[in-house]
Amino acid sequence: MKKLVFVLFFAFCFILPVMAEVATELSKSVEFYNSAVENYKAEKYVPALKSLNKAIAEEPENYLYLFTRGVLRYDAFKDYPGAIADFKMVEKINPDYPELYSELAYVSVFNRDIPSANEYLAIAETKGKNDLKIFLTRALIYILNQNYSAAVLQYDKAIEIYPDNSDLYLRRGYAKAYMRKYRDAMKDYDKAIELNPKNYSAYEKRAEIHNTMLRTGKARKDWMKSDELRFERNSKSD
Repeated sequence: MKKLVFVLFFAFCFILPVMAEVATELSKSVEFYNSAVENYKAEKYVPALKSLNKAIAEEPENYLYLFTRGVLRYDAFKDYPGAIADFKMVEKINPDYPELYSELAYVSVFNRDIPSANEYLAIAETKGKNDLKIFLTRALIYILNQNYSAAVLQYDKAIEIYPDNSDLYLRRGYAKAYMRKYRDAMKDYDKAIELNPKNYSAYEKRAEIHNTMLRTGKARKDWMKSDELRFERNSKSD
């Protein structure tokens, strides 16, 4: 009996440091990930990427970390091949991860790979028909094919589901401007700014409409506001 107790005690003493080491590694990865999320929210993209890289170094099979880095790569750095590489790693680890295929479809459009975008869209639509990126990707493909009215319909559907999304009104405004529906585009830019007063792209695009309609004073004011907000955002991300 004493021998058994001794063996168990020895095993416990051996395992405990190992468990502590594993727990420390996990806590480090979580700490790095939480730091990345906070920096991402604050639009401090370089620190966010560095923290994500550290989290992934600690836990290379953590698909949440890989997925987040993929989104950050295309959203902040326009690194579309890098984002696709991260999403493909997620697919290997957890092919059922929510929104994976809609993100792959969306990024594939920017990577100029429309066949892959359509392939991923087909999969995404079987998993979540109201996924925002599905609407955005469909609209982008229509715009590339100069089918602007079809793109507007996609944005209409998305806005019904996400009525407070500033970016959707901005994008629909783009499509309407391509159709030379300038007054309708202006209304969408106004709504985008109402929902997000720091949407510098909406000010920029509204300035273009003002300029087209020979409202040079209003155009200059919006361009100045756009430049101010863009500088403010870039300063945060440094």
